[in-house]
This record gives sequence, C-alpha cells and structure tokens, in this order.
Amino acid sequence: MNEMAEKKIKVLLVEDDKVDILSARRMLAGWTDSPFTLECASRLSEAIEFLEKGRFDVVLLDLGLSDSSGLETFAKMRAQAAHVPIVVLTGHKDEALSMSALQHGAQDYLIKGDINRDALRRCLRYAIERKQYEEALWIKNRIIESSINPIAITDLQGKLTYVNNSFLKLWQYESMEDVAGRAVKEFWHKTAKTLWITETVFSGGSWVGKVRGQRKDGGKFDLQLSAFIVKEKGESGESLCMVFSFVDITELTQLRYRLRTEQSFAGIVGRDAKMLELFDTIREVAEVNVPVLIQGESGTGKELVAAAIHNEGPNADKPFVPVNCGALPEGVLESELFGHVKGAFTGAIQDRKGRFELANGGSIFLDEIGDIPGTMQVNLLRVLQEGIFQRVGGEENIQVDVRIISATNKNLTEEVAEGRFREDLFYRLCVIPIHLPPLRERRNDIPLLAESLLKKALREVGREDIGLSSEAVDVMMDYDWPGNVRELENALRYALVKCRDTLLLPEHFPLNIVERQVHRDGLPKKQRKHKLDAEAVRRTLEETGGNKVEAAVRLGVSRATLYRFLKESEKTSEITVR
Repeated sequence: MNEMAEKKIKVLLVEDDKVDILSARRMLAGWTDSPFTLECASRLSEAIEFLEKGRFDVVLLDLGLSDSSGLETFAKMRAQAAHVPIVVLTGHKDEALSMSALQHGAQDYLIKGDINRDALRRCLRYAIERKQYEEALWIKNRIIESSINPIAITDLQGKLTYVNNSFLKLWQYESMEDVAGRAVKEFWHKTAKTLWITETVFSGGSWVGKVRGQRKDGGKFDLQLSAFIVKEKGESGESLCMVFSFVDITELTQLRYRLRTEQSFAGIVGRDAKMLELFDTIREVAEVNVPVLIQGESGTGKELVAAAIHNEGPNADKPFVPVNCGALPEGVLESELFGHVKGAFTGAIQDRKGRFELANGGSIFLDEIGDIPGTMQVNLLRVLQEGIFQRVGGEENIQVDVRIISATNKNLTEEVAEGRFREDLFYRLCVIPIHLPPLRERRNDIPLLAESLLKKALREVGREDIGLSSEAVDVMMDYDWPGNVRELENALRYALVKCRDTLLLPEHFPLNIVERQVHRDGLPKKQRKHKLDAEAVRRTLEETGGNKVEAAVRLGVSRATLYRFLKESEKTSEITVR
C-alpha cells in the first residue's frame, strides 16, 4: 500500500454511459493530488486496445456494453488482462450477475447508484491488494507469512494445517497450536446476504464468497474470502491442499451499508434520524431469535418492519408467515393459527396445518395482536413458553421452532392495566420493543416517500413518468396524515386518477387533505382574519409572477387555502390558473 501512495494508480474505466463516466472521473481524478489517473473506453474493443498499448493497475468494467454484455464481457476482458484486477459494475437488478463474475475471477463488484468517492477508492485499492496476495499464495511460506491479510491452509477435509500471523491476530489466538486441526469453517458463519456460498471448494475447484467472522471477545467483522486447491510439494512428494485467503472488508461493508440506508433499507423508505435508528435496530434484532413487538399507528408499515427483521436474519430462506389476528373471529383464528384435524367441526373435511406449522424454522408475524380474545391469549402463551400446541380437535402435541414477531396499534401497557391483555403474555411478546414513528413525526421523509410510492403506482398502472409539483409537495408536507404511509399511498393513487397531465398538482388530491391543512398561525378557520377575493388574488399572482407559494404568504393565507380558492374560482371563470 505504501508503494501505491507514492505513484499514481492507473485505472481503466470501461463504460458507455456518459453520466457514469463523468461521475467516476469526478470521484477518482477530479481533485488536487488524486492518487488515481483515469482512462476511459466506451467499447470492449477500445478497452482491449488500451491494454495492448499500456499498463493499468486495475480495470473498472461495466458488464453491459454496446459491443458485449454479461459474463462474456468479463471473460473477454480477463483473457486479455489476466494479470490486472477487475472490478465489475452492474445495476441493482443484476447483482446475481456480479456474484457470478466474482466466482469467475473478478476481484469485487460495485452497484451503480450505491457508489461514493470513499467506497470506490477503497474498492479499487482492495481489488489491487487481493490480486497481489492471490498471486503471492504461490510463493513460499515466508512470503505468505508476511501478508497483512489472514491466510490459512487446510487438508482436503478442511482441517487447519497452517495459518499466518495475520490470521491469529484477527481471531485473537496466540499460536498455531491453538487452532491446528480445527475445521476452517468454525471461524466464520454465513450472513443473510451471502446465500450464494457453496461447498465447491471441498470437492475441487475455487470459491469466492463473503463471510462474517467473530473474535473470541464477541466482536464481529466482515471478510472477503477466496479459496482454491493447490499442489503442495513436500519431502514425500506432491499433495493437494486448500488455501483460504481473507480480506477484512468491514469498513467497506459499513460504507456500502450507509449508502444503502441513506434513503431506504429492506424496502422501508426514510432518511429521518428516527428511521436510520430503526434500520440499525432491525439489523441488530435480526441476528438474535427473540420475540419482537412492533408498536405504531395504523399505516406506519409494521409488516414491512417484521419482514425486514426476518429477511435480514440467518433464517431468511425459511418461511415468513403473516396472520392478521384482528380480522378473524375467535374460532376461525384458533384453526388458522394451530390447524385442525378432520371432523373437528362442520366443514373440516381433512386435516389442515396451521400457520405455526407452516412457519416452522422461520418466522410468524402476528399482526394486531392486541385484538386477540382471552382464551386465545392462553393458547398463545403456551406456544411461547414451550413451543408446543395441538390442532383443533386433535390430541397430538406438535412442537415447532418459530420466531414470533407481533405488532399492534394499541398501547398494550394500557390494555394490561385495564385487564384486557394478559400481563405474562405481554412480557413474553415484548422482549424487544420497536416503536414506529407516525408520518407526522418524520415530515422530512414525505417527499422521499411520495416519490417512491408514485413510481410504484406508475409501474402498476403502466403510465409514463408523472412528476410531483412543488405545490403538491407543500400540501403533503402541511398535512398531518392520520392514516400515515397507507393514506399517503392512497392519496397519490387518487391524484393519478384525477391527473391528465404530466404533473401532479394540489387540485388532484382529495379535498380533505387540502382542507385539513393547518394554518401557519395555528388559528382555526373561523378565527382567520384573511378573506380572499378574486381581484386581490389576481393582482398578487401577477406581482409574484405566478408563484403561488409567495402569493399565499403575501395574502396571509395558507397555501392550501389559496389552492382551494383558485380551484373554485376556475369553475366560475373568475381566475384562470396557469
């Protein structure tokens, strides 16, 4: 790394999108004393000509070019520059393609849109280092020992026969004797986002993957892992062994995580401080199998949070089974949760598994848990305590291993105090409480949410791009949204139906949203002193050049009041809105 700091790192960017080229140039070579120099090629053939004429330290390769695409692009590039580390670029939808490129020899990948200067610089430096250390593995042990990256050698059964000092230091062991003979797989566990890890290395071939390690003191770190089988020469001749090379990418992973969570996480949109704190809580909670109680008003997205907890955890590949407890009568709910046997009641013509059985090994989401009746609370308590239940009409005890995530829009503490909810069940469900803030407490997220929900609605109805006017955003920001995100989504769908142009305006939204806008001076409507007349409004709009926001300020009324007045005036032709 010292040598890299002394001379320029030559980067060949193979990209045909002008915006992405400008962005990469700005991040790599667009500041004083940058350690990088950048050459750009828009076609694969042009990139190959660059490589034939000069030397490059690393290639940043878009897998979708005009003259080549997909893994074929990577294969041709690697054949031309086997000695140069390659970092591939793909979009969010092609992350699986990036992983395939890693398995075929790419050093790393970056997702377009999730890149900033620090992440890009670290990624390129790490790619160069990894390439250097992979080549160093073929040199004698004294070179391996000097590596700053952890390296381990095992027999074909995966038992450790050699580790370097960096390996011992990272995992906090004193000597080789402390780890000799242990399975290398003991030193990591798969993370929720690395399900593409396979066992091919133990049957031959090479392997690339991301794993999470844990020190003896409990500290966790993220690693990029390369593994392959090599021939080892010894006094008794040649033998096969496996070599594992680790690169600590904890810092890079955290950078990528922050980039992903700047605006959304696991399908939950938000960048308010309360939401960023929620994202951190989800990540922490996902790793431990304990009951979680999500509390928040209706429409705040409790099921999204529950799904995120499941999907970010180690059992993401297992079932996630939601149940709306408040929508089912007691008899139906019991059968829905625990199943029934044939003949248990009229219409029970065959045995049927309940939601708990279907969720075995995964998670069950009990929505509106505060609405379940007393007898069901007793049955649910037994499942929480023992993991055992019986189907309706059955006698056989059925045991399941299920993570329970529940949610309610009620204050369960008050429900317990009033005797409507069992105290022992409450404490069983609320091992980890999560509070979802209402939309009015994170107003700065409203424009971001509106854009996301609008794009979703446009995709569903197959319409062209329609934008949000600044006036519409102002109206949404001033409204309290008692129905929270769900109400916002419904309001946008309503506006889409009313809109016949390419811009959503305040008049396209339901009247109650505009009418319920709170006046900035805090006075009720009947106490407002300012009344509007067509001539005053017309004159003020002319003076402000048609700026309705500025006109509302001069007239001393809220923006919603002005929008409503303009809409009514347009019907009577008193004022024509432009």
